Amino acid sequence: MYTANIADTVMFRNLGKHPSPHLQKLKSAVEDAGTEIWVPAAVYHELADTGSADSPTNPYLDTAIEEGWLRVAPSLPGDRTEGFDSSAGPVEKARFVADEFLNQHAALVALAVRLFDVNARIHVITHTADENLAKACARIPPEFGYYDIKSRYYNPPQTTKVEFPTVGQLTWNE
Repeated sequence: MYTANIADTVMFRNLGKHPSPHLQKLKSAVEDAGTEIWVPAAVYHELADTGSADSPTNPYLDTAIEEGWLRVAPSLPGDRTEGFDSSAGPVEKARFVADEFLNQHAALVALAVRLFDVNARIHVITHTADENLAKACARIPPEFGYYDIKSRYYNPPQTTKVEFPTVGQLTWNE
């Protein structure tokens, strides 16, 4: 069974930009677990440095993508401001429901549903420091028949980045 780990923006902001010993530890943990991390396109764009360059670069994620332990999911097509009709598929319905609850964070929930929709045998673990997002990730996919999901909430400390999150706190397989 394939395990997909989906992470949000704050996880990478707190691990730091490349090169970072925290990102290296995360890479080692991901490789040791034989898994990979997924991020929605919205997370990639939120972390990107759009400065003066012609094309944006992402100091948090580009190296991980090049090394093959992190994937960016393509954006879903369509207008997300419109409601869904009764013939819409589960990914579009989940995206709409998630948007209602989480606005820009909906991409994590929609990605979880999308991965379930295209994979027969999959287990999804979401990693976030947003309590409401963690709850949504645990509650919305089962509404569409996808039950093999765990949502990990990492309560960020009010101190330095070194304390959040440690690789030891992350669980990759269950």
